[in-house]
Amino acid sequence: MKNIKTLSLIILAGTLTFTSCRKKGCTDPEATNYDAKAKKDDGSCTFPPVDQKTNLKLSIHHLSGTVPFAFNTTYVDGFGNDFQFTRAQVYLSNPEYFDDNGNKIHHHAAYALISPSANEYSFGQVPVGHIHEMKLLFGIDSLTNHADPSQYAAGHPLANQSPTTHWTWNSGYIFLMLEGVVDIDDNGSYDAGETFVFHIGLDANKVKLNLAAHFNTVANVTSTVQLDINWKKFLHGIDLSTENSTHSMGAGAPLAAKVKDNVSAAITLH
Repeated sequence: MKNIKTLSLIILAGTLTFTSCRKKGCTDPEATNYDAKAKKDDGSCTFPPVDQKTNLKLSIHHLSGTVPFAFNTTYVDGFGNDFQFTRAQVYLSNPEYFDDNGNKIHHHAAYALISPSANEYSFGQVPVGHIHEMKLLFGIDSLTNHADPSQYAAGHPLANQSPTTHWTWNSGYIFLMLEGVVDIDDNGSYDAGETFVFHIGLDANKVKLNLAAHFNTVANVTSTVQLDINWKKFLHGIDLSTENSTHSMGAGAPLAAKVKDNVSAAITLH
């Protein structure tokens, strides 16, 4: 009997020892402090915060050279030609946001069709917190560029517009539309046929714009990014008396490439 009691005590002690040695901690793999060695949850689990986002808008300052932009106002190109804008539109899209270490923290498909007739544009949502850098696309991402504009409701930037901002499903959207008149013969008037038309599109002419846009965002408070669009700078290095028409294809492709090279200087942080 004595031996049986002794054995029972040994077993009980071993059980108590085993139980007391079971490690406690966070046992939820989704937690930030998950402990793979923990055998018993002690209620200490912590979880990453739910991603918060707030609305973003673009505030545009429209310029022509060093002065505010205005339609039907005479400007002078770099070759001494008087000219006036009668149409000016550009697509910006697909913002990306980065932290201080260069890590992408958010991106989404937002689209804005910008013209001097308006200064503010809704541009989707941005993460709550600190933004170190923002990237924008001049133009439309390739997949969307070849979609059918009739799928979008009236008022959407990618819907059918008048005048049109879209060629065909194969060619896609026109990323930049600049039209106007130019005094080609330098006689002080804009005569019949003295016009310019720059329609820049096609996937090859997209431009990624890197903006060092340091700003902090707050939940439920719309954030604003201010941009300068200098419409005249799209035409830098172009002689409007001789280089005045391109639809980005065929013989006009080299002139479209010259405009593309000016995009990063024409669209900048304010």
